[in-house]
Amino acid sequence: MSELNKQNKIITYIFELGLIKSVNETREFMRENSSPYVFNCSEPKTIRFEWFLSEDKKSATLIEMFEDSDAAKLRLENHSESHLVKEFPEYFEIKSFIVLGDIKPDMKDKLADWNADLRGNVGGFFKGLDQ
Repeated sequence: MSELNKQNKIITYIFELGLIKSVNETREFMRENSSPYVFNCSEPKTIRFEWFLSEDKKSATLIEMFEDSDAAKLRLENHSESHLVKEFPEYFEIKSFIVLGDIKPDMKDKLADWNADLRGNVGGFFKGLDQ
């Protein structure tokens, strides 16, 4: 059972993005390039990587969820070493990057380069999918 107001280690990235290229090109990048790349990376503690497109097709949201701060750090490191680091800005303007959860101090330095809005856990509950 989950407990009310118990801290958890889960880290969530939420990217709010403006589209630069056409919606068809961007959708192809999302589905055929970035998603398979992340899916096939050696990131066993990545829980979620999902794209969402606005109804007007002018903006997108990317949600990434990780079991802990180390997994979130690995995702950033893998992104920085991949072809996606150069391609991502061709498709998207980052409007905001929100990081939810209690990250380790070594992550703060890495996230500063991304102008991330860091938000630590205060309260609530997390049941997980298996409950």
